[in-house]
Amino acid sequence: MFGDDSFTSIEDLFSQLSGGRRHPSQGTRAQTQSLLNTIESKKETILIFDISGKKIISVEIKDDIETNEYGERVHNGQKILAIKFENNETLKYNIPKTLAKRKIDHTFSNGILEVSLKK
Repeated sequence: MFGDDSFTSIEDLFSQLSGGRRHPSQGTRAQTQSLLNTIESKKETILIFDISGKKIISVEIKDDIETNEYGERVHNGQKILAIKFENNETLKYNIPKTLAKRKIDHTFSNGILEVSLKK
């Protein structure tokens, strides 16, 4: 009763009952806290993240791979922006397929990561 995270199991239950896919709850709070802003222009889309205190190894667009109920790793049709850190931690953000086909560029300064997706 005390010390267990019963809210996580309740969220999973409601997600299953509503027909939604089950997503692992770990990392979602960090993801929403680190995405600061999205800027759209005619030439590019810029995503701005607060990644204070971490060292980035790579920023890339990948296929989202999930493990199904049989233990197989399968592609679910989604594209993700994967930000990999020095400690092998990876933050993943779902992005629309229209953004996934664009050229990606990034800058990292003073804990702020700007990811530019050129049109």
